[in-house]
Amino acid sequence: MPPLVSLASVEDVQARADHPLTDEERSRTTALLADAAAIAYTYVPDISTPPPPTAVGVVCTAVLRALASPADGIRSETVGGYSRTVAHEGGGLYFTEAELDLLRPPRSQPRGAFSIWTVPPAPSTQTGGG
Repeated sequence: MPPLVSLASVEDVQARADHPLTDEERSRTTALLADAAAIAYTYVPDISTPPPPTAVGVVCTAVLRALASPADGIRSETVGGYSRTVAHEGGGLYFTEAELDLLRPPRSQPRGAFSIWTVPPAPSTQTGGG
């Protein structure tokens, strides 16, 4: 299998982050980008070359979502009456079905000639006045 084409860079993620990435986050981002590409090519093996223009944004969204998830694997926490969920069931790095659709090649529209069959009107059963 040929090497996977990178779908986004650390700089792409940084451009979309709400704060400057620390050295630790940049290192984790590098690993997450490689993992994200592997996941994307597994679910969408026919990603075009070059990848679609939506690929960078989709991958960065998934990576930022993973960066926001705790690295220690804790999915949720409860303190008193307050509870929050901070990670997806499968872990921090995942693509939604809508995101995967943005990575898939567009569906080709049917081309060529086609036929339209018509049905003649039924004979009239009305009778004259009278």
